[in-house]
Amino acid sequence: FTFTPDTQAVIDAMKGNESIAQLYGVLLVISSLLIPLSVSGIARICQDDPGRKWAAFGFMCTVISVAIWAVTNGVTAAMADATSSYHQASTAGAVAVAGAAGAAIAIMNGIALGSHQMATMIFMIGNFSLGIGMSFSGAFNSILSRLIALAGLVSTILVLVFPLSSDPGFGIVSILFLVISILWILTGVTMLRATR
Repeated sequence: FTFTPDTQAVIDAMKGNESIAQLYGVLLVISSLLIPLSVSGIARICQDDPGRKWAAFGFMCTVISVAIWAVTNGVTAAMADATSSYHQASTAGAVAVAGAAGAAIAIMNGIALGSHQMATMIFMIGNFSLGIGMSFSGAFNSILSRLIALAGLVSTILVLVFPLSSDPGFGIVSILFLVISILWILTGVTMLRATR
């Protein structure tokens, strides 16, 4: 799974995998909906702290990014369907239909690339903002809060420098998502230990 502006590479990668791409998109949207749910709890904890505006802004950014990711996955599902039509038309020798499907795939791929890039950047800005908001609260580990803010800031810069459609960009952003996920897990564990 990768992002590439090369339409033919996308068509070739989806050949025979259309249903898997559609299932992956649905599962990704469902799992992404958990992000605003958890972040809303953090924003609620910070509502009486000096960092409440930072936390509220971070919550808003995560909601916006998840909504954009959902649209991106819808476009990707439609692209998978168009890829299936493209392959059927190519096999049947219907050049005009295959050409039209290829043009639609190129447009949908461009939309998916741009919207995913924007959603990722907004999500990273949200992590930066949440980390700052959490660092004002006594309910969170201050080191982890600052690390989340730092990871969000670094991630925002790297997403701007290395687009997701570039070779290093996809790998770099994948590593950044892993680092941010680990920081959030550690934050959750420290909060659970503090309540015992």
